[in-house]
Amino acid sequence: MRLRGWAAPSATVVSEGKRRSDDDDKKKSSTKRRDDKSPGPRERQKPKPSPSKSPRPQPSRSATPSSQPSATRSATPSPTPAPGTTGPTPTRSSTPTPRPTRPSPSSDDDGEEREYDSQADFASHQMQQDAPETHFLETPQLSVDLDLSSRDLRFPDGAKFKMWVFHQDSSGRGFPGPTLRPTEKGIFHARVEPSMGPHSIHWHGMEPDPRNDGVGHTSFEIDDHYTYQWQPEPGRTHDPNYGAAGTYFYHCHVNTPLHAQMGLLGPLIIDPIELPGFPVAPGNRRAFADGPEYDIATESLIMPFSIDPRWHKMGHAAGLSGEDVGLNRFEPTHFYITGGLLAQRRETGEEVWAPTQLPINVSGHGKAPSLMRFLDGNYLPNKITFVNPDGTPARIAELVSHDGRPYRHTATPGAPAIPTSMHPDPSAHLFTHTLSMGSAERYDLLLHPPTAGTYTLRIEWRDWITGHKLAHRELPLLASCVLKGPGNQTYTRLGPQLG
Repeated sequence: MRLRGWAAPSATVVSEGKRRSDDDDKKKSSTKRRDDKSPGPRERQKPKPSPSKSPRPQPSRSATPSSQPSATRSATPSPTPAPGTTGPTPTRSSTPTPRPTRPSPSSDDDGEEREYDSQADFASHQMQQDAPETHFLETPQLSVDLDLSSRDLRFPDGAKFKMWVFHQDSSGRGFPGPTLRPTEKGIFHARVEPSMGPHSIHWHGMEPDPRNDGVGHTSFEIDDHYTYQWQPEPGRTHDPNYGAAGTYFYHCHVNTPLHAQMGLLGPLIIDPIELPGFPVAPGNRRAFADGPEYDIATESLIMPFSIDPRWHKMGHAAGLSGEDVGLNRFEPTHFYITGGLLAQRRETGEEVWAPTQLPINVSGHGKAPSLMRFLDGNYLPNKITFVNPDGTPARIAELVSHDGRPYRHTATPGAPAIPTSMHPDPSAHLFTHTLSMGSAERYDLLLHPPTAGTYTLRIEWRDWITGHKLAHRELPLLASCVLKGPGNQTYTRLGPQLG
């Protein structure tokens, strides 16, 4: 488990705050419920058999078999009749016994038990609640309010698409959604009030309890508002079974393939607690509690994303009533590298967050290495490659963690699980110049360029069946180092490629 369960009988209640009254694109009754034309679930009918005129005979449960049927039950069970003997034969009632109904029926909004004709019927009738209660509410260390809006956003290639985006009151309506950064051990609250309902928020990889996990068919979809609550598990020294620090993301889990492609996702980064014996230098942070330090100023997030324009013309519940709208065919024609420096992200405009170049630190020149977080936000496989200034493969990327789980040296059973990036044996470190990623995968990498210069991050999109390359994009990585000159003054060396 990544999070603590909610079992405390007493809790501190936090005011949810006044509801926002401003928002653009409030779509009321027209979008609050699913399309009325979708087939409704068939209500389960309880059979009502008419009673028989004569009581139905029952075998006696006394120790001695009786020749007459008796409706009286004895505490002593009836023995098995001997071969060749005949026991009492119950007479059949004039009314047939009703057939048993299917077990474990689902329930819908009104709480009534129902059966569904198909998977599409089931998906069309998830539980929806206006304002479900947050159980065992506690005082948060970080609390955010999230809403949803529809915007026409222009991407780096000049193309404009209709996007659905998460946003806060203080943020713009851009893509991806706001970067959320809880810290291990702290209570986190996210109050969502969807203007374009119903929606939910799934915290991908965090594994809270079902009510706070945001998956509609195990909890509910939200029409009005709900406060999600969870607590990232704190790390422990050299223990692979504890800790949640790493790269994740959040996304809507209603009609998930469409809503994620429309833009309802954003970065979620869990920062580590500080453990005794693992101090952190000013300007640095650790990748996880007992992990390596990195330079905060050059920490970046890279999210490959691709767009199929046909999907961006669909409505909220497209495909949920069983109609074939083509959500099994993802045929993108636009490919992007989104993200950038986390410390410099602006969340105030209506724009797509996308880098044109990124700074990285040269290894061993007084600064901690740069951390690059990868989040695969599209539906195609990606191949990531780092290239030297001379065009050859650059083996400068050190794998630190994958999907929020640190890489550790566990070759010796019972020994401390030291992070591979901090192991005294250099052969234990995981260096590469390339890696492959699939949808929703995350990797954290430390970059160690040996000299100043312009390196290149190359991302390829591949067909998920044939493996053929569909497109590629490149991003310059500007490696620099800080040197000391006369009088202890510092200056930055960029290398000949940067001028």
